[in-house]
Amino acid sequence: MMIKAEIILLTNNVVLPFQQLREKFHLDFIELNKLFASQSLAEHGLGFLINIYDVKDPDNPWNDVLLKKLVFDTGSTNLTYLHNLDIRGYSLYDIDCIILSHWHYDHTGGLFKILEKIEKEIPVICHESATFERFFKREKNLKIEDLEGKSREEILPLLSSSKIVNQAPIDLKKIKGLNGHVQFTRDLYEILNVDGLKITISGEIPRNHIEEDFNNFFSLQDGVLKTDKILDDKCLILEFDENIVLINGCCHSGLMNTLDYVKNYSNKPISHIIGGFHMAAASEERIRVTIDYLNTLNILDDTLYIFPIHCSGEKIIEMVNKTNDNIIKAFNPSVGTIFYFRG
Repeated sequence: MMIKAEIILLTNNVVLPFQQLREKFHLDFIELNKLFASQSLAEHGLGFLINIYDVKDPDNPWNDVLLKKLVFDTGSTNLTYLHNLDIRGYSLYDIDCIILSHWHYDHTGGLFKILEKIEKEIPVICHESATFERFFKREKNLKIEDLEGKSREEILPLLSSSKIVNQAPIDLKKIKGLNGHVQFTRDLYEILNVDGLKITISGEIPRNHIEEDFNNFFSLQDGVLKTDKILDDKCLILEFDENIVLINGCCHSGLMNTLDYVKNYSNKPISHIIGGFHMAAASEERIRVTIDYLNTLNILDDTLYIFPIHCSGEKIIEMVNKTNDNIIKAFNPSVGTIFYFRG
C-alpha cells in the first residue's frame, strides 16, 4: 500500500497569493494555487482539512482511494474556513471526524457551520476542559490575584469594561442537535492505522520546561476562577514508516514539551512541524532556547522543516533562518497551501 497525506491549510493569519516557497526553496512537498489564494481570506485562526489516500497508480491521482478525511481545527469566528473551503469546491459530506486541538475561539469558530454542512453523525474529538468557561486578560495591568479564586459575580465589572473577555464552554446540546457526537479524551487517541501511516491525537502533554510555563489564562472551575493551563492542548502525530510529521494547534503546552511528548511516543525522526507555536510574544532568549532544542532533535535527512503559523509570530522564523546552518528551515505559508507527504 502506498499512502499519500494531503494537508490543506484553510485558515491562517496570512494570504500571500504570490508566495513561491516551492519554487524559491525547492519545497517539492507543497503547492499553492495563486488563483485560489487570491480569492481566500485570512483571519487570526487556524484550520486544516486532511485527506489520506491509498495511491493505486502514482501517475494517475484520479484513481486514489480516500481512506480518511479529517478536520483539524475549524478556524475562527469570521468563518474563513468555510469561505476558503467553498471557493476550492471541497466537500464535507464525507468527513470522518472533527478534531479540536483545544477549545479556543480561534480554533473552533467554524464548528457549528461545518456540522451543518456534513449532515450525518460525526465524532467531535476534544478534551473535557472544553466544558469550562474561559477568560482572557485584555488589560496588561491586571494581576493574577485580581482574578484567581474570584467568583464570576466578582469579576463582572472587569467583563463589562472589557478588561477581560470570556468564551462560553462547549455547547453539547447544540452539537448533538447538529448530529455531532462529542468524544472527550485525555489520552492518546488513534485515528488511523494502516500500512505506511498511523495517525494519533496526543493526550495531555506534561509541562517540564519551565521556560514554557504561563499563568495568564483563566477558567471557571467549581464556581471560581482558576489558572487555566489549557490541558486540552493537542497535536496530531502523523507517523510514517521513516519519519513523523507533526501538526500543532496553538502549542500552549510549549513546543519543547510537545516534542518531548512526541519523542516518548516514537523514536522516529521528525521531518516537518506545521501549526501554531504560540511564540508571538516570546522573548529572544526563549526563542534561542527553543532553537537550541530543535537542533538536538533526531531529524530526517539532516533538515527539519518548520512552519510556525497563526500564533507563532515572525521572530522565530527570522531567528531560525538567521542563526542556524540550514539544518532548520522556517516558513510562514499562505492560506491555501497544500502539503503532500507519502508513506
